[in-house]
Amino acid sequence: MKTKLGALLRAIRNSRHLTIKEVAAKAKVSSSLLSQIERNRISPSLDTLLQILEVYGVPPNKFFKDYETSSRVEIIRKDDRRIYQRKGFKYEKLCGDSQVRGNHSFNAFFLELAPGQLRGDAGDGHLGRELGIVVKGSAKLVYGEEIYEINQGDSISFFSQIPHVIQNTSDQVFQAYWVVTPADGEDYFGDKTS
Repeated sequence: MKTKLGALLRAIRNSRHLTIKEVAAKAKVSSSLLSQIERNRISPSLDTLLQILEVYGVPPNKFFKDYETSSRVEIIRKDDRRIYQRKGFKYEKLCGDSQVRGNHSFNAFFLELAPGQLRGDAGDGHLGRELGIVVKGSAKLVYGEEIYEINQGDSISFFSQIPHVIQNTSDQVFQAYWVVTPADGEDYFGDKTS
C-alpha cells in the first residue's frame, strides 16, 4: 500500500496555521524541498522527516501508525456495541477497531449526557475535526471564547484544535451521534464500567 506522507504532513502544517516557509526555516530545509514532499513528488529522508515532525511537535511513534493493508467491512450489531459509562455520560462505540488506525482514522459513537454533565477540555484541543448530529435534547458547545446552542435535529462540525466542551444545560438527557477524525489516540471513552 502506497502511503501519501506528503498529504498528511500538509494537513498537519495547515492545522497549525504555519506556512511552508516557516516550517522550512525551523526544520532547516528548503521551501522547495518541503513543497515537493507535501505534493508527494519526492520522499523525505528519515532525518528530514524527523526534523519536520519535531517542528510540528508530533512524536514519530504517533505519526507512524499502523496502516491497514487490506479493506474490510466491520459490522457492529446493536447488541454487540461496546458501552463506556461514567457518572453522567455514556458512549456507545459505533465503529470497528480497524477504523481507529491509519491515515483516515476516525472514532464514531453515540453520546449521551445527563442533565448538567459535560464532556471535553476547556483548556486544550486536539488535532482534527468533529461532527455531531443531535437526536434528543439540547446542549451548549463552548468553543474557545464562543458559545453555541445546539438542539434536536441540529448538526454541528468544527476544527478540534480549539479547546471545546459540550455541556447539557437542560433538565433532559442529551443524545447525539458524534464522529471525530483522526482518531489520534484521544481518550474519548475513559475506563469501561459496563
